[in-house]
Amino acid sequence: MLTINCTAKLRDELDFEIEPVAEDKDDFYNWHANLFRFNRRKCVILMNVKSRYSIVLYGLKKNNFKDFSNLCRQAIRKNFKADKIDERYIEKYMDEIEVVKYTKTYDRSILGSMNSTKQDTEFRFKDFLPTRRMNLTRLNKANNRTPILSADIAYPIEALENAFEERMGKLRQKVYYFKVSLKDIEPQIWRRIGVPATYTFWNLHVAIQDAMGWLDYHLHEFKIKNPDTEKEAEISYPDMDGAEHFLISWEERIADYFDSQNKKATYIYDFGDYWQHEIELEEISPAQEGEEYPVCLDGARACPREDCGGVGGYERLLEVLADPEHDDYQHMKDWAGSNYDPEYFKVEEVEFDDPERRLSRLKLGW
Repeated sequence: MLTINCTAKLRDELDFEIEPVAEDKDDFYNWHANLFRFNRRKCVILMNVKSRYSIVLYGLKKNNFKDFSNLCRQAIRKNFKADKIDERYIEKYMDEIEVVKYTKTYDRSILGSMNSTKQDTEFRFKDFLPTRRMNLTRLNKANNRTPILSADIAYPIEALENAFEERMGKLRQKVYYFKVSLKDIEPQIWRRIGVPATYTFWNLHVAIQDAMGWLDYHLHEFKIKNPDTEKEAEISYPDMDGAEHFLISWEERIADYFDSQNKKATYIYDFGDYWQHEIELEEISPAQEGEEYPVCLDGARACPREDCGGVGGYERLLEVLADPEHDDYQHMKDWAGSNYDPEYFKVEEVEFDDPERRLSRLKLGW
């Protein structure tokens, strides 16, 4: 059962029976709700009592309040889906909230958190208005990734994910399978990798480095369309020159960007040699029983040597190494290493580093 715990302001708008607060109330299915106005428009903020996950509805009219139960259920589904909550969790939750009842609010700390979220919302509204949309999922995503300092909950989205796992059991994790290919080189140098859906772009960076055979000596950047804004997002780390417009890679989750409609991204490594990789999402599926992730499944050819001069330098290196009579042959062979074979790749030799450990080493060097 879904229980909407209404403030006095909201109760004045609703024509539903207000029942007593149940003694055996379940915070996971209780949502405090308050009415406020912005730009003379009626707005409602819903906040889940268990997780403090919030949903703001904008510009409600009289008929919306008459159909408020369905409006809330639809908003919960839509925002859970936008936040990439597992569909299996969503369906179980929706099955539990077919029936809706209304009570008064019962938790003052939730009211305090709602007031803080309302202030954040009023500050952010300028980025989303004017709009005809009632359910502002992008705004709600921003709110739910803002810490609630007055509570023990850091980020509401994480608290919600933990609550689902606690209440409904841990699901077999999903895995994102990517093909990563170096651009402008033939025959193609490529890898097929699988990484957990919980990965950030920093984690993905480390997996690509290790699978390709790079040494992570240089800066990198991801470019991908942000499905919320339809604009290109640039994701890297904050010590790059002019990095104020970059999103921080360990704060951005791959699941918030990659999906069946947004499959491709560009990964750039070393802004001198400028190695461009095409990343293509091939599949999202449950993890295989007993398999450890990340995993490299397939690939072809060794990646170029670091600092060889980009695509042009790499092509020259191969040209010289293919001709033992060339004046630069011995010099190039010594530089590349006697064991360097551009055609060599064995998937079983790929080893993945711990991305958190590598990030800690990076931060210690700042």
